[in-house]
Amino acid sequence: MPTPVRFGQFNIRDLTMDKLRDPGNLQAVAAAKIIKRFAPDVLSINEMEADPAAPRTFVENFLHKGEAPVDYPFFHIGETNSGVPAGFPPPFDYKGFGRFKGQYGIACLSRHRMDFGAIKNYKDVPWRAMSPDYCDEAECPESFPLWSTVFLDIPIEIDKTAVHFVLLHPTVPLRNQMNFRRNADQLRFLERYISGQDMHGVSALLADEPFVVMGDLNTDPEAGVGTCEVIKDLLENENLIRPGTNEKTFLEEGGAGWPGADKSGLLTARLDYILPSKRRFILKEFHVFSPGGTSWWPVARRASDHFFIHADCELI
Repeated sequence: MPTPVRFGQFNIRDLTMDKLRDPGNLQAVAAAKIIKRFAPDVLSINEMEADPAAPRTFVENFLHKGEAPVDYPFFHIGETNSGVPAGFPPPFDYKGFGRFKGQYGIACLSRHRMDFGAIKNYKDVPWRAMSPDYCDEAECPESFPLWSTVFLDIPIEIDKTAVHFVLLHPTVPLRNQMNFRRNADQLRFLERYISGQDMHGVSALLADEPFVVMGDLNTDPEAGVGTCEVIKDLLENENLIRPGTNEKTFLEEGGAGWPGADKSGLLTARLDYILPSKRRFILKEFHVFSPGGTSWWPVARRASDHFFIHADCELI
């Protein structure tokens, strides 16, 4: 019998430890309210501070509290390159953008058991391994990392099947050519990884391994935002189920400082993705929670500048 399973992806804007330690923090309360409404079985959170205590603190201070509490007994947050000095001259002085070390981490929360011993973190893969010509031209140091945040592969056991959750948050492709190229190469790394193409120091997924890609990829294939052609190629990958929607997942200026009313002309884009593998999965429904015109709208805008998304699937 197929096993129903719900996957969730939520970029919660700048979810710091200061916010997580305060059970009354309005932004974290709003984000938790949305998560509890949909209660995904496996949840990816972008922009959580990469402190080992962060996932547990979020669960205990927010997801266990209030109406319809939910529990995630298994969780992991990967070390990130955000805000980490690289020891090189600009523009390579920091491994990834961040006002402090660990600002933009990626957390995974799960109802199902994680194989902690098999988790892979490829944050230290050198950029030169992906783009030697560009790195020569840009005078990129030999050890400078491809990843500005982190690339995680977390095996989770669902109905006796090891499913690989591939979590990432590529560089924002703005401000300069370096960021644009870095985002593109990060997405190319992802495509090679899910296609079974081994790379420098990287063992890619095997052909028979089911997986789910989740994250804010910072690129919209239709709106001219980011590295459009690269994301289009990724979404056409034969190993992926592509949700049949281009609904926007990002609206500027939401989050902790949301004033209660939206300005006109804000940037909207589809940046967040849940992409199950064709092997072993059937996609039943994909949903972006952008509840305009309802009482949930202030909750969604207070939680983040991104909307929560979820995919209902069957593992076969």
